[in-house]
Amino acid sequence: MQIRTEFRFTLPRGTGIKTENGRKVTGIMRLVKVSDIVMIERDSTVQKNSGAFYIVLLSKVITSLGAERNINRNTIEKMHPVDFAFLVDFMHEINHQVIKKIPLKCPNCNTEYYGEFEQLGEV
Repeated sequence: MQIRTEFRFTLPRGTGIKTENGRKVTGIMRLVKVSDIVMIERDSTVQKNSGAFYIVLLSKVITSLGAERNINRNTIEKMHPVDFAFLVDFMHEINHQVIKKIPLKCPNCNTEYYGEFEQLGEV
């Protein structure tokens, strides 16, 4: 069983992002890697201003966003606050969802599926 690593989203507002006329702003976000966190902790901008943490992190994990060709800090900084908050929440949701799911296999029929923890640490 393979874990899904990319997730589609649609921004609630989409202001400040290039897109085709009349279209909602959609994108793709990948799961956060440990190397992303390590790299961000070493980033001089984040060390000087911890408020930049999510800006830098989102610029790394968003792989597609509307018609934007290059997703960087400036792309994230010009977003509407509602869109920024949505993306931070979405990032947390997809990364925690993977933690809660475990692969299981039925001993009788050999069917593979994912089971979910109700709360982390409980089975």
